[in-house]
Amino acid sequence: MRPARFLAALVSAALATMSAGAGTAQAQPSPDHNCVFEGININQLLGITERVIGPPPCREALAGERWVRVGPSWQTAGENERKVYPPRYQPQDPDPIDDFNAKFLGARYVLDRGTAQERTFVFGREVLRTGFVGADGRPFSIPASPPFEPLSIGRHTVITFLRFSAEHCDGLGRVREQNCVPAGELPWTGDTPFEVFPRSA
Repeated sequence: MRPARFLAALVSAALATMSAGAGTAQAQPSPDHNCVFEGININQLLGITERVIGPPPCREALAGERWVRVGPSWQTAGENERKVYPPRYQPQDPDPIDDFNAKFLGARYVLDRGTAQERTFVFGREVLRTGFVGADGRPFSIPASPPFEPLSIGRHTVITFLRFSAEHCDGLGRVREQNCVPAGELPWTGDTPFEVFPRSA
């Protein structure tokens, strides 16, 4: 299973229409909610008004802010592109991105896993943002959680699990470990660290 590299998909989308590491990028996040990564405004791309927790450097928030966990994305072969699949795989839908979207069932987010503050949130198909096409002509979809309530000041983690009704393959290769997601639930990210800062006086 390989979620599409976050940057690659978003860069393609930005070009057509205008990715878990540790650490924080700055002492305190700006009051501006926009998550700008490699020149791409992810809030604008996805229509999100809350703080985004996603790729570096978007792993910081201010006290009292609601926030949204974004990505990584999943990219597939285009509708008119030649499809390549692993042996014995038969897609439910001939268009790979439609196949992915149809088999997607929902997401589970675990905050502060393994601590006394651990909490789990389960959502349905509404978390999947679809309809994006990169400059290379390949479509992709991105999971983005509903807004979470503000967290306490300090360090936190969030891990994303996605659920699928059946195996899906992206049409880009024959290696199941790289080109497919299995039926059932699977971890989509690692335990992504982020930090909530107090607001300046």
